[in-house]
Amino acid sequence: MAGDYIRPIDSTFSEPHPVLTKTKFWPHFQHAIGAIDGTHIKVIVPKELEPQHRNRKGYTSENVMAVCDFDMRFTFVVPGWPGSVHDTRVWSDAIVRYDHFPQPPTGNLSHVPI
Repeated sequence: MAGDYIRPIDSTFSEPHPVLTKTKFWPHFQHAIGAIDGTHIKVIVPKELEPQHRNRKGYTSENVMAVCDFDMRFTFVVPGWPGSVHDTRVWSDAIVRYDHFPQPPTGNLSHVPI
């Protein structure tokens, strides 16, 4: 079910989002397709799993990475990493493991007028 709802509307990202065509953003964010951030969700795990789920703040959690588009819609989510795992590890695994990880187009988008 998540694959039907948590995905980009236009997976080719052929046109930049209208907000990016404003002078203060273009050309600095011309290839941007959204924003990535991570969060820690508190969890209760069996005693033997607590060390790997204990984050730098001292509580047990799962590290969740989410990608949103410029309309604040989720386009990709990776839950389930233990809280001790660094955000970079979650991100680097996501871009390798998931073929539907949102990527900006490889072509040139400089055709948008300012």
